[in-house]
Amino acid sequence: MIKKTESTKAAAPAHREECYSCRRAKKNCLCGGAKPFATRTRFVILMHTKEAHKQRTGTARLTRMCLANAELIVGTDFTDHERVNALIQDPAYSPFVLYPGPRAVNFGGLAEGLRREGKIPLVFVIDGTWRGAQRVLRKSRNVSALPRLSFSGSYTSQFKIKKQPQPHCVSTIEAVYYLCKEAQAAGYEDLAGQEENLMDIFRQLVDTQLNYQRGKRRRREENAPAQGE
Repeated sequence: MIKKTESTKAAAPAHREECYSCRRAKKNCLCGGAKPFATRTRFVILMHTKEAHKQRTGTARLTRMCLANAELIVGTDFTDHERVNALIQDPAYSPFVLYPGPRAVNFGGLAEGLRREGKIPLVFVIDGTWRGAQRVLRKSRNVSALPRLSFSGSYTSQFKIKKQPQPHCVSTIEAVYYLCKEAQAAGYEDLAGQEENLMDIFRQLVDTQLNYQRGKRRRREENAPAQGE
């Protein structure tokens, strides 16, 4: 048996303290930048299980923290999920899933009907990799049966720390931001610029991660042996 010495103990990596809200290292916690605002639209973020357990640079939790009228549910198959089904069946809501498709509608064509019916739009936003989101939609028959909601405009992701699989793919926080903008343009939301809180904290996330990556690269370069050694 090898006996641990003081030097080996000292070399062991320290435990990383984590924020239980944004799930980032406490030294890089972004919770202080979250400024919750209320929307008429109700958002439900369906977070893929793998994204919940492994992802530290995701945006779902930050999105939830910025939205006063939202909730986040973790899973992979929501077909028999009691809370999801209760929301879908609630007569106060008009449910949609935010997902592109040939039959997808946008807020420009919905706003008048929503006001006339007096119903609240309930938007399910799937959070995960593109493949993971497809899997959630395929497995969750109740969610996949909902009418699809998408954007009227074309947007490009500003998530510089991640490569998107398709030009139209944006992060969860960007998707909610653009949807809020389009709902406001359609006259359904009146947010008075509060939706910019989403992009403010998103930029903080990107900048924090880029600074971390630059620091890591510098340390690698400083520790690299000089030529001829």
